[in-house]
Amino acid sequence: MERSLAVLSFFAAICWSLQTLADESHQTADRVILGSIYTVNEGQPWAEGIALKNGVIVYVGNESDSRRWIGEGTEVTTLKQQMVIPGFHDSHAHLLIGVATDTECDLIRLESIAEVEAQLTQCQGLSGFGNAQWIIGSGWAPYLWPKAEPNKALLDRLFPDRPVYLSSSFGHSAWVNSKAMEVLGITADTDPGADGVVVLDPQTGEPTGTLHDAAMLLVKNFLPEMTEEHRLDSIRAALAMAHELGVTAVIEPGVDADILAPLVTLADRGELKIRALTSLSTINWQPGVFDDAIFELLEQRDQWRRPNIGVDSVKIYMDGVIESYTGALLEPYEGSNHERGPRFYSQAQVNRYFSRFDAMGLQIHVHAIGDAGVRIALNGYEAAQAANGPSNNRHHVTHLQLISEEDVPRFAQYNIGATFQPLWAYYDPAAIELDIPAIGAERTHSMYPIGSVHRSGGRINGASDYFVTDMNPLLAIEVGITRQDPYTNSGTPLNASEGVDLATMIKAYTINGAYTMGLEQQQGSIEVGKRADLVILDSNLFELKPYEISDAAVVETIFAGETVFKIDAP
Repeated sequence: MERSLAVLSFFAAICWSLQTLADESHQTADRVILGSIYTVNEGQPWAEGIALKNGVIVYVGNESDSRRWIGEGTEVTTLKQQMVIPGFHDSHAHLLIGVATDTECDLIRLESIAEVEAQLTQCQGLSGFGNAQWIIGSGWAPYLWPKAEPNKALLDRLFPDRPVYLSSSFGHSAWVNSKAMEVLGITADTDPGADGVVVLDPQTGEPTGTLHDAAMLLVKNFLPEMTEEHRLDSIRAALAMAHELGVTAVIEPGVDADILAPLVTLADRGELKIRALTSLSTINWQPGVFDDAIFELLEQRDQWRRPNIGVDSVKIYMDGVIESYTGALLEPYEGSNHERGPRFYSQAQVNRYFSRFDAMGLQIHVHAIGDAGVRIALNGYEAAQAANGPSNNRHHVTHLQLISEEDVPRFAQYNIGATFQPLWAYYDPAAIELDIPAIGAERTHSMYPIGSVHRSGGRINGASDYFVTDMNPLLAIEVGITRQDPYTNSGTPLNASEGVDLATMIKAYTINGAYTMGLEQQQGSIEVGKRADLVILDSNLFELKPYEISDAAVVETIFAGETVFKIDAP
C-alpha cells in the first residue's frame, strides 16, 4: 500500500511538473508592451500592458500581470509618454491601385497653377507609356481653376506632340491635351457616356481639355497598359505609406479583375500586410454607371479571395461631385432655377440593383455626394430590406457632403454605415473656391454632418478617399473634432456643432471600420484573442489639446505581431 502511494505521489509530482512547464510556456509571450493602452473596448477601455503571441493578443490588463508573460526571448517595450491603440482602418481609400511612381507625372498637393506648370515642365523628361509615349499622371487640385476646368492650352504648349492624360485629385475629372483628343478622335460631337461631360468652350464650341465623370473613360479605356512589375512596385510603395501612417486595414472601393491581379500576387507572396475589403466594380474606381455585366464580375469573385483580401462588396455611384456640378442635389445649384445635377441611376434601377446585391450577401458600398444622391441610396437600402428582410451585409454610404435633415436618422434606422472623410470638414480651398459658388454659403456651412448622424445613433466610419486627400488618420481625427484647418489651426470652423469627441473619432477609425469590414470579432479593438494589429503613437492623444492631435506621430505599426514600420530611436 505504501509502495502504491509512493508511486502515485511520484506520478502526481511528474504531472505537476509537466503542468508547471506548460503553464510557464503558456505565460511566455513573443512581446509585451507596458504603458498607456487605449483598447477601444467599452468593457475595459484602458490597460497598463498587453502580451502578444503568434500574431494574436493573449493578455490585456495591469502591468504586474502583464510581466508574468515575460520569458526568455520575450521582447519588452516600456512606453513613456507614448500610447498604444488598435491599427487604423480606412473605410474608403484608393490605396491598392498604388501610388504614382517616378514614371508618372505626380501633381498631388500642388497649391498654385505656377507650381503645376513647374511640375509639368519637369514631366517633359518622362519616357512615357506606349508607342505614343503617353504622359500619364494625377493629383491636380480642381479648386485652382474656375469650375474645376483647366484648359488644354497649357498642356498643348508643353506637350505639342505627345498625348497627355491627368486625372484630378478628386478623381472625377481629367485634363487632356489636343494630341490626346486627336489620337482618340474626341470632338465636340463625341458622346460623353452616361452622365459624362466633355466641357466645351462657350465661344468656339470646341473641347477645352476637361472631361468629367464618365467622359474620362473616352481616354482612360485606351491608355497603354502598365507592366506588372510597375503595378507591384506602385502597390508596395502605397503599403509602405499606409504603414507609416498606422493604417492596417482598408476598404478599397471600385476594383476589377485587372486591379485585383497584382493584389492577389502580393498576397500569395506574403507581401500584402494589410487587411483589405475590395468593393468590386466593372468600371473599377472610375466614376460613372455600370450595367448588368457587374453580375458576371461578381460571380468570379471567389478566385480572388485570400486571407487578407475580402471580395464580398460591390461599389456603385449615385452621382458625381458638387465641384463639377455633377453631384445630385434636392435643390438647384446657385444661379440656376432647374439644374440639380445628374442622377446616375433612376430610383427603380437602384432598388433593383440593391435588392439583388443584398440577396447575394454583398455589402453595397455607395458613393453619394449630394443630398439627392444620399436619399436615392437610402431609398435603395430601404427597398432591399423590404424585399429581403434585415441583413448583416454591413452596407455603407461614403462622402455624404450634404444630407437632408429628414434623412439623417435613416442611417441608424437601416443600420447603414456613414463613411465620412473628416479631413474635408473644414473651410479648405475647395469649399471656398468651388463649393460656395456652386451651392451657396448656407449649404456649404452644413456640409459633412458627422455630429448629427452620430447623435441620431448612426455608425460613423473614418476614411480618407486617398488619393483625393492625405491618408493620415490623425489629421482627419483632429478635424472631426475641431472642424477647423488642421494645418494652421485657424479660421472659421465649418459648423462647429457637427464636431464629435476624440473617443468617437478613434472608434470611427478602429472598431467601426472593422465592423464595416465584417471583422469586428477579429480586429478593431485590443482584446484577448484578437489580431495584434496595433499602432504606437508618440503621444497620448487624450492628453493633447484637440488642435495638437495632428502633430502626434506614429512611432511603430504592428501587423499580426510583426513590426511593419518603426521610427528608430535617436
